[in-house]
Amino acid sequence: MKSAENPIMHRVDGLSLFRLSLVLAAFVFLQADIGAQQQPPKTTPANSSQTRQDNSARKTSSFDGRGELSWEMPGRLSIYDLQLGSAAFDEGDWKFLGASRTFNAGLFGDRLTIMIRFSYKATSAEIPLKFVIKLPDSRQYEETVKLIGKNGHHNYQFTIHKPLEFLGPGMVYLYYGLSIVDVLDFTIVPGS
Repeated sequence: MKSAENPIMHRVDGLSLFRLSLVLAAFVFLQADIGAQQQPPKTTPANSSQTRQDNSARKTSSFDGRGELSWEMPGRLSIYDLQLGSAAFDEGDWKFLGASRTFNAGLFGDRLTIMIRFSYKATSAEIPLKFVIKLPDSRQYEETVKLIGKNGHHNYQFTIHKPLEFLGPGMVYLYYGLSIVDVLDFTIVPGS
C-alpha cells in the first residue's frame, strides 16, 4: 500500500533554494533601511551647553574661519579652520597676511614665510603633529611639533629662502601619527 504524499512536503532543488535566499536577503536589507529612515536624526537642542561652548570658542578665535571640521579622529583630535597663507613678522609677532595658495616670489624678495594655522580640540595634552614640506626640485623637510593644551589655536610657519629658486607647485603634508590629516598645496610664481 502506498502511503499518501504530504502536499506540504516537496523537494526543493538548488535553484529554488537560491531564489529563496535572495528574497530573504532583500527583505532583511529593506527592513534595516526602513528602520534607519524612521529614526529621527541625532541633534542637540539649540540651548545645550555644548553648542554654547562651540559658539564661544568660535567667538574667541583670533582669526575668522568658517568653523567647519577639516579633520577628526574621534576621541583623539579634531582640527578645524585649517588655513594656509603668507605671513610677515611685524611688531614682534607673526601676522597672517591672508589665505592664498599662490605666492608671487617677486613680492617677497629673499624670504617667503608661509603660515599654516588652525584650531584644535584633543583628548590629551601634547599631541604630536608632523609637518612634511615638499618644494619643487628639493628634498622634503620634516618637523614634528607638539600641540600644547587640550584645545586652542596653533600657528606653524616655515620660511623659504630665495623663493625664486623654488618656482612651481609645493605641498605640505600634515600627519597625526601614521594618519594623514591633510595635504595643503600651493604654487610659487615668478611675478613681475
